Amino acid sequence: MATTIVPSDLTVTISESYTLNGVDYGNTMNKTYIDNGQVSQRIMTIAAEGDGGTWTDILALSTADGQGQVVKTEYKYFRITNLDDTHTLHFRVATDTNEFHSFEVTPSSSFLLMDAGVDYTTTSGAAITFKDIIAIAGQSSHATESLDVEFVMVTS
Repeated sequence: MATTIVPSDLTVTISESYTLNGVDYGNTMNKTYIDNGQVSQRIMTIAAEGDGGTWTDILALSTADGQGQVVKTEYKYFRITNLDDTHTLHFRVATDTNEFHSFEVTPSSSFLLMDAGVDYTTTSGAAITFKDIIAIAGQSSHATESLDVEFVMVTS
């Protein structure tokens, strides 16, 4: 079967604007990812911390496409946004060596994983990259209240 999908470019624009004491600060950054043929976008509910300490699986990265899973070697861009206006998202990535790296995404904020690198140093001193990540999960900071997130994952 021949595909009818025509790969296209993703352009991410980050714009900062800040005025302090009458002086303008900020910048605009554009990053283009070329030849992308797949996108996953979803709004989903993330379990509360008190739900047995459960982490809600958001996305898996593996060697094949599948339900809730993308090919990690084709990764280009990931953004997750905490849609809650009160509670913090505990965001976790798991590597293929069973290491867990956690981040907090405060209410109404986003977290970006751009390119193939993650700006985090493990205890061994080596930086992890997306080729090391096998799972992305989340958990609400609240003991009984879940929260909603939106994510976008773009692959080639």
